[in-house]
Amino acid sequence: MASLIRTLIIYSGVYGNVKRNIPLTIDIDAGRPKPAINKPLLPTPLTQEANNRILREIGIQEPLAKCRVVEQLSVRRVKFGGRNNTGRITTRHRGGGHAQRLRLIDFKRQRKDVPATVLRIEYDPTRSAHVALVQYVDGVLSYILCPAGVRPGHVLVASAAAPIEPGNCLPLRHIPVNSIVHNVELRPGAGGQIARAGGTYVTLVEKDDMFATLRMASTELRRFPLDCWATLGQVSNIEHAKRILKKAGTKRNLGWRPSVRGIAMNPNSHPHGGGTSKRGTKRPRCSIWGVCRSGFQTRSQQKPLGFIVKRKLCGRLMKKYAGILGGSAVAAQFGNIVVVGERRNLGAKCTYGDYMLRQEEIHKSKKAASTRP
Repeated sequence: MASLIRTLIIYSGVYGNVKRNIPLTIDIDAGRPKPAINKPLLPTPLTQEANNRILREIGIQEPLAKCRVVEQLSVRRVKFGGRNNTGRITTRHRGGGHAQRLRLIDFKRQRKDVPATVLRIEYDPTRSAHVALVQYVDGVLSYILCPAGVRPGHVLVASAAAPIEPGNCLPLRHIPVNSIVHNVELRPGAGGQIARAGGTYVTLVEKDDMFATLRMASTELRRFPLDCWATLGQVSNIEHAKRILKKAGTKRNLGWRPSVRGIAMNPNSHPHGGGTSKRGTKRPRCSIWGVCRSGFQTRSQQKPLGFIVKRKLCGRLMKKYAGILGGSAVAAQFGNIVVVGERRNLGAKCTYGDYMLRQEEIHKSKKAASTRP
């Protein structure tokens, strides 16, 4: 009986560690307890998963307002039909289209530390993203790029102490790592120039004492000064790439003219032209000026990289080496693979640890076996 009682006492936790109230430390000089020091809390990053969670709760489609544009915040768009100042065609297949007005977008978010309320979300015919009409507390109206997840009535602010929420604008210095941002400045005070199209965003992957490293949508890694401002979240109109125009007239209303195939032209108009039948191109695909369109990188090797940490991967090489890791052609799944395009033979070199060494050994063994008598 005594052993049973002893066992129950041991397993009941009577003699275990009990959390007791620790007496307060008295400050001798002041004669009263020292005030408690609150530890600074690290802000939670706005990751892609968190952004998708918000969009699932409120929906992806933004409620667009059916109203006229603010006349004081827009100007008439003058169309040039793809011509430059000398009259030469620099952009083909442009011309016509419906009359449009250019919205004056505040890419700098100039009014710092002033809260603004989203009045409505509007369609912008000159860009793939939607724009939001905001009103500051002092009554000033302004157009900004509408972030995904922002609805009429939300309060946005551009401040270094702004909360980590979609639509708020902060310097890269105060944005936590792994957050997704858009409308990023290349130089402090120059205004947002990166990730402004509909549904785009860049990811903040690393920060040091002077620069922040961001991963672009093109898989390029680039460094930005920490004093550059960026807007949290993703640009609105995420499903812009999935839209269906339904008819050719819609394309004409957007200002695009028909494009003629090169194989249907005369030989003096296009390298693919000529011939009396549908014989094919009979040469690598190229533009009307003879520039190859095989998907290789055309950046000059003598041009310095500057703030570019890692070059982007061209589409053809991504598809070619997508099976090395057993994944798709998404650049995030490439990991430590480095693909280097060669301008002369349009080939590629892939370095991935012992994988390439093993492939070379297999190739040499097959070649030696084929040359044996």
